[in-house]
Amino acid sequence: MAQKKLYALCMDVGGTSLKTGIVRNDGLIIKGSVAVEPVNAAGNKEEILNSFAESLKRGINFALAKNLSLAGAGISIGGPFDYEQGISKIKDLDKYEALYNVNVKQELRERLNLSPDFPFLFDVDAWAFGRGEAWSGAAQKYHRVIILTMGTGMGSAFAVSGKIVSQGPGVPWYGWIAGQKHRDGILNDYVSRAYMIRQYEKLSGEKIDVKEMAERADRGDSIAATVFIKMGEELGNFLAAHNVPDFKPDCIIFGGQISRAFHLFKTPVIEALKIFPFIHAVLPAVDIEGSALKGTAKYIFDTLS
Repeated sequence: MAQKKLYALCMDVGGTSLKTGIVRNDGLIIKGSVAVEPVNAAGNKEEILNSFAESLKRGINFALAKNLSLAGAGISIGGPFDYEQGISKIKDLDKYEALYNVNVKQELRERLNLSPDFPFLFDVDAWAFGRGEAWSGAAQKYHRVIILTMGTGMGSAFAVSGKIVSQGPGVPWYGWIAGQKHRDGILNDYVSRAYMIRQYEKLSGEKIDVKEMAERADRGDSIAATVFIKMGEELGNFLAAHNVPDFKPDCIIFGGQISRAFHLFKTPVIEALKIFPFIHAVLPAVDIEGSALKGTAKYIFDTLS
């Protein structure tokens, strides 16, 4: 018997943009449904909520035009956030601070005229991405997986049989590897975009972003290549000493914008982890752009089943 087709409206909240799309319950992102729109994360409450609502409304209108009946909606967003209640706890992060203690779920329900029984869920952004990769990406063939999202900061998720887990051996608080103590701070201080920019400037006297750094490394810039290698060593050695021995993943996936340069730092990561026979693969994500939307949709569909 053919699986009934269900559709979910999903939004991934970034620091400068909102990405929305409609995902079918077989993992397909509906063609033409994806839209990426700017958002002023430093704006006031009304400005931010109106941007959220307009992006979601565009998706609702797309579904109506295509005669797609939405089974639910979901938003993936970085914390701190009360995901169950839909209340933002973000402050002192230079983004979305105007939403602190705002019930975002209720505000958007009212703006979009959603019925009280319409499923409307919130999810950790790194968890959504990890769930998407476990569902229909690089992690789908593996049982125990650590998914890392590398960008402005490093997010992470732990999955067992496709389900996100937030506790257990080797799993840190909320699955956040980069929040663990390391050297003079936390791991995030040594693997983030800001760290890499500082390192390149320290070695070369020039300040450039990571994308250009990767391009230079590919053209033979030895300083740029060194920054990627050192970051890979830092991360690989940390994982080998902390989360990997207890969690025992059979696969580690790298997503996020920095993972587009995976080829520049994979060797030191793999070298640090080769002592663990249970790790069968260290891979780049299959869908850097779409997995967060897919993972949010999967969360919705699992809730409905």
